[in-house]
Amino acid sequence: MKVNFTPPEELVLTPDFYSSIVRHASELITVLNCEGIYQYISDSIATELGYTPEDLLGTYVFDLIHLDDVPSLEQALYNLTTGSIKQVNLPPVRFKAKNDSWRWLSCVATNMLDNPHVQGIVTNSRDITTQMEASRQRKESQAYYKALFFNNPDLVFTMSTSGEVQACNDAVVKLSGYTREEFPKSHFAEFVLPDNREETFKAFSTALTGQPCNFETCIRHRDGSKRYLSAALVPVVLEGRVLAIQCIAKDSTSEKEANLLVNAQAKKLHKILEGMSEGFFALDKEWRYSFGNTVFANFLNRDLDDLMDLCIWEEYPILEGTLFKQKCLEVAETKKAVQFKEQFCDLSAFLQFTISPFEGGILIAFSNITAQVIAQEELRKLSLVASKTTNGVIITNGQLEIEWVNEAFCNVTGYTMEEVAGMRPSDILTSADTDPREIMWVREQLAKGIPMRKELRSYKKNGDLIWADVTISPISNEQGQVIKHIYIHTDITERKLDQEQLLKTTEHLYHQNQDLQQFNYIVSHNLRAPVANLVGLSSVLQKLDRNSSRFAKGLKNLEISARRLDDVISDLNKILAVRSSDLQAAHEIVLLSEVATEVVQSLQHLLTQANGRIMLDLKEDDLLWANRAFVYSILHNLISNAIKYKSSHRDLLIQVNSVRKDNSLQLSVIDNGSGMDLDLVRPHLFQLYKRFHTGPDGKGIGLYLVKMQMNAIGGKIEVESKPEAGTTFTLQFELPAYGPQGLHN
Repeated sequence: MKVNFTPPEELVLTPDFYSSIVRHASELITVLNCEGIYQYISDSIATELGYTPEDLLGTYVFDLIHLDDVPSLEQALYNLTTGSIKQVNLPPVRFKAKNDSWRWLSCVATNMLDNPHVQGIVTNSRDITTQMEASRQRKESQAYYKALFFNNPDLVFTMSTSGEVQACNDAVVKLSGYTREEFPKSHFAEFVLPDNREETFKAFSTALTGQPCNFETCIRHRDGSKRYLSAALVPVVLEGRVLAIQCIAKDSTSEKEANLLVNAQAKKLHKILEGMSEGFFALDKEWRYSFGNTVFANFLNRDLDDLMDLCIWEEYPILEGTLFKQKCLEVAETKKAVQFKEQFCDLSAFLQFTISPFEGGILIAFSNITAQVIAQEELRKLSLVASKTTNGVIITNGQLEIEWVNEAFCNVTGYTMEEVAGMRPSDILTSADTDPREIMWVREQLAKGIPMRKELRSYKKNGDLIWADVTISPISNEQGQVIKHIYIHTDITERKLDQEQLLKTTEHLYHQNQDLQQFNYIVSHNLRAPVANLVGLSSVLQKLDRNSSRFAKGLKNLEISARRLDDVISDLNKILAVRSSDLQAAHEIVLLSEVATEVVQSLQHLLTQANGRIMLDLKEDDLLWANRAFVYSILHNLISNAIKYKSSHRDLLIQVNSVRKDNSLQLSVIDNGSGMDLDLVRPHLFQLYKRFHTGPDGKGIGLYLVKMQMNAIGGKIEVESKPEAGTTFTLQFELPAYGPQGLHN
């Protein structure tokens, strides 16, 4: 479109022309003298501030400026009037309008003090109140946003519509462990744990539709630990389009972990209560069921959920007048726990209760002890019968603790009921010398719940030995659990002593029989030969000339046969002396080291001839309760044999030492002599007239006597030997030989 203007007449730039422009311009134009007094004000002041020019002429400009803006304005005018710059943009100032409101003005000041036509400071001002208010509102919005975003104690972050984290506050940095530099272009899913991603993506998709939503999630901290969040997604919408998603979240880790712990403890408590063999339920202050376990529901044959919130007294009117109701009311009033038993005929049950108070009501735990009461009654009847029997009777609980013994048991053992209550029968019915294998066997049978019978050796309260025939019978409940054991304790000490005496007699007869066989051997071999020689030589000598050499030779042979006969008779005397000795009368306290020293001294000349030495390692308090002559003979035989059968390849060394083991003394005689092949000689080692070396003279009676003498004093002998490796004789003196009734102690 083309606009045609009529050429105006040439303008005449008169003072009126300039005055008209200035007076009617939209900007406010003023002139201040050097003291800040208004000298001129344009008419536009009425439009901007409501004044007429006459209202302000002669007024001091700073009287109309807001006090907070005076310093900056003074400084700007000072710089304008003292510096070389003639024009400056003054900082925005608040100017008081005629209606007493404050209006923001933007001013440009020009120094025209040196202009003779003006002689003042010219200001061009315009009202920028609207812009300043808008700016203030923007700043306030930014301050609010900063407070809500950056200074928010909760987690706040902004995501793009694709899920990338664009900005976050300090709370996010602190909670996640990542820096702000690590967040740009990171997708939020990178921080969400796999198990929570599905729910998180679902919430994010909802926010993309423009709908805010709340959800729970769990993120991964930089150190790998978990952080639970309670989050809200808020879409940022402009003109109907979602520009971004803002997330505001609270750290619910402590709360979540506390809830998880509470839930875990609740589950654990529920599991414990469900695992209890006792019934358990709770009543609130209005006597309504608030909790119960399965045992409780099964006892009532009811569904647990159906019972909840029902009043117990309305649901079970049969409880009216019972001790149970009385105790419930008592606990609710006194807040003190009680325990009691009560029989319920309608339920055919005898129950044991524990009632305890808690903040919300009372807790009741109960167990059905009907079977126990019946068992106790049966036990009472059994105890009545057992108390009258002559055999000892012990009754224990399922843990083998003595609950009751009868009078016969007390009479036999010397213990009272009070002394044995709570003890185990094994503490009384076994002793230190009981074979551990027997104890183990008894325990295995008891563990299996198998009835058993065993002869056991123990001691009375006064220390006397007692043998008992013990029969143990387990008593089980309906579930097959052993709840009692019945011990029948029969004193068989007399019978066992008779058996032991019979065994000793049998053993004695056995040895007597062996002796008879040995005597028969001696008579038929060793004794017959020299006697026959004597008879024959006597007959021959009677026919010979006494002066002939044959007579002298025959007489010499007669002497040899007589000596051999004397040796055999001497051997018989030794053997008979061992068998016929009154062993108990011959027993005495024997100091082993003293006897061993005497033996060594008696054999010292043989040791010197054999270039041998002997080492005694015996203790001064090694005592034996034995026949001293036998002990001397045993050591003499063993040491003299070691000298006789020394090795020709080395100097003889004999060691005699003792070792204490429990209630016995072990004596060892060790040599480094020629030794023996035990595989060949063992069956005949301790037999009479058996020799195992071809060297020095020997009659084969020494070891036979050693064996007999060890048997006589209640000891045992063992031997270990190898050819050219020496021989070790080990003598074991058991308790009867070591010291009667604790002699050694």
